[in-house]
Amino acid sequence: MLTTYLPALLNQSQSMAGGATQPLSPPHTRNETFDHGNITAAAAGPPIESIPFKTLPPHEVMTDLIDLYFARAHNQPYSFFHEGSFRRELELNSLPDFLLFAVLASAIRFSSHPYFGESKSEAVRSYASESWKLIVAVWFGPESDPNIYICQAVTMLSIIDFTAGRRHPGWLKIGLSIRIAQDLQLMMEPSQDLGYAEQEERRRVFWSIYVLDKLCSCGRARPVALADAHCFLQLPCDEATFRKGEWKKTPTLEQAFSTTEPASEDLSNFSLVVLTASVLGRCAQHSIHQNLRGESRLPPWDSKSLFATINSVLLQLEMRFELGSSLSECITRMCNEDGSVDMQVAGPVIFARALFRTCQCLLHHPLLLHQQSRVFGTKPPLSFWNRAIQTCRENASSLSELLRDVQAAGYVTTYSFMGYCATVAASIHTMYFHDNDPTIRQKASQFYQTDIAFLKTLSQTWKNAEWMLLGLDNLAAQSALSATLLGPDPDWEAFDSDQMEILRATLDYNTMSQPPKDSTIPHKSIVPSPWNPFTNFDTFNNYASTPHLNGTGSYMPGGYVDSTGFNIMSPFTSFFEGGGANFGG
Repeated sequence: MLTTYLPALLNQSQSMAGGATQPLSPPHTRNETFDHGNITAAAAGPPIESIPFKTLPPHEVMTDLIDLYFARAHNQPYSFFHEGSFRRELELNSLPDFLLFAVLASAIRFSSHPYFGESKSEAVRSYASESWKLIVAVWFGPESDPNIYICQAVTMLSIIDFTAGRRHPGWLKIGLSIRIAQDLQLMMEPSQDLGYAEQEERRRVFWSIYVLDKLCSCGRARPVALADAHCFLQLPCDEATFRKGEWKKTPTLEQAFSTTEPASEDLSNFSLVVLTASVLGRCAQHSIHQNLRGESRLPPWDSKSLFATINSVLLQLEMRFELGSSLSECITRMCNEDGSVDMQVAGPVIFARALFRTCQCLLHHPLLLHQQSRVFGTKPPLSFWNRAIQTCRENASSLSELLRDVQAAGYVTTYSFMGYCATVAASIHTMYFHDNDPTIRQKASQFYQTDIAFLKTLSQTWKNAEWMLLGLDNLAAQSALSATLLGPDPDWEAFDSDQMEILRATLDYNTMSQPPKDSTIPHKSIVPSPWNPFTNFDTFNNYASTPHLNGTGSYMPGGYVDSTGFNIMSPFTSFFEGGGANFGG
């Protein structure tokens, strides 16, 4: 029923908007050629060339965006393509339009091309929407099986949605990409019938989704979906081997973390991102989600606790991969012959170090440790507490120093999740604004300003960095109150619910990736009527994608009517039509 409903919904919404979709890209395997000239449109209608950003851009613009994608997004931190293969397929016109739209939407934020003028945000939304509509029509319409192109495109669209504040469609698409990857058995070693480059590309698509799953779990009620025990393929090889289309044996995730097998000395930079993201997922599950089961039932100061286990793994990573060593020395070893730095190679190293420091900050964060202590109904031992808050402050300082050094060296690291790392570090520095030690106070202020400067730069590329800055402004305003958390026995009665939420929000990636309550972005209900069942839910993500509402929250003449005959867009209807989906929360 779903597969017959969705195409009808898509066609109806397009015809009522007065436009037609692009010629659809049929599902096909990697080895098939793709002839755009033989494709018929799924829905008839007038030409839409006059509608901005509803069609693929001119060749010169597309070439510029593809170059930007591989320079600024590829391997930073996600690796979805073998660049040489992608460019060959592009020349052969064998890439489906929905994938091209997704890649272009991912690259526009880095572009200064005059073609987009002041409409880059509109172009990102439009290209992402066109990609999603084509995926729905192609995949759900003829009940075709998913392929690697769909998996790649859906994952990229999920990142675009999540970082733009459209948390519901973003979260759902992340889950969808995981299920598609599992349906394609990407968690298994690829078929030996495929070329080496294609085998490694499939591995990297899976590991990119794995990393994304772990990063997005750094929020309340956002558990990971990919279990480490179900990842049977080897870790990504090094970039040089991948580019040459060669094969190299690498350990699996289990082998890389094993304390009984010999440690591999030749793990790639992308593999290090996978390992640190894996530990970050464990930290989030333990500290943010407060999933107190099994080992987690033991207090963090117990040597058999999950806290102790995670801390031990972090120490092993630090020792094996010199994560505490000088960044400049590490990057120098990766420079090209002309002294330039290839960010496809160096970027993962910087990102892995940021994740490592963030893990330490979350694991030893005063608020999160206090919450665990309250669950156990006991105060932490003073020696444990003093070491924990010192470790937290030291790693927050190291993280801020990393961001400072990266910017000073001129490395372009505009990765969206780096904003979360900077926000966590800055939130810790605010607790020391009123410290009795003037040296600590001064350093806290300096590091805080370093993080703010990084976020301001990041906000030019990623919308959610703006909201992170607002959250930190609110936190800094209550820094004297937050500082009481540095003691082993804070006065919880001193915090009201809003103040506590401000604290928690700076540790919650989901919360900081959405517009704040007092944002100028309108908060509109999907169904502005007294009986609206979603009336108490935030629907900020629908402000740009509900054409049936006018600026006052009332119906426009000729409002949208879905194929079931109701004058509403349900969460699932809106999601599959290409707009935001509102499920509350």
